[in-house]
Amino acid sequence: MRPETNANRAYKHLREKLIAGDFEPGTRLLYGPIGKEIGVSATPVREAAGQLAKEGFVELIPQIGAVVRSIDQTELRELYEVRELIEPYTAARAAERATPVQVKQIEAELDLMKGLAQQQADSGTEFADKRLTDLFNKADYTFHLYVIEASGNQALVRTATQSHVLTQVFGIRRHRHDEKIMRDTCSDHERILSAIRSGNASKAQSAAADHIRKGLALSILASDSN
Repeated sequence: MRPETNANRAYKHLREKLIAGDFEPGTRLLYGPIGKEIGVSATPVREAAGQLAKEGFVELIPQIGAVVRSIDQTELRELYEVRELIEPYTAARAAERATPVQVKQIEAELDLMKGLAQQQADSGTEFADKRLTDLFNKADYTFHLYVIEASGNQALVRTATQSHVLTQVFGIRRHRHDEKIMRDTCSDHERILSAIRSGNASKAQSAAADHIRKGLALSILASDSN
């Protein structure tokens, strides 16, 4: 196995921060300070930013550098359309191929999400705070990632993960999380998991497609209200 390069370290670091919502659209990525966070120079961070630009997360602006992208409703719809084409298929394949260990991994993320939804219910506030929202979004992302990986098709994993991450960064964060949204998300995930657990490919595919369509509707509604 090849040793990890500084550019790879910087890429993983930046991608994780993007997924976590640490960079708002329009944020300039400062290569030097980011490099100091992980103990590398600015050069590998610049290289990592170039890779992220190819993947659609940032844009490279002359004299400024890498800036986190903003996307409009048209592009957001297109991303969800890609997900609706691919992810239901991966859920169906997961129903056919998931190992007991993979099913347990998916279950664990859903259990975590249910616990976070209960925390929000007990909080007495209308909307989840940033800490709870970030934890919920991370578990949501990991749930989907485990379902995608359970398909057993590495080409699908690469393609599906990319479109899902983009909607995670640019779509999901457009709407605020209240108890209903959190519980509805858990219910959707429960349907997907139940179908995978029972080996029912058609139900897994239908449940995943329905969940993705709901995600688009929420993101568009949030975009309209901003």
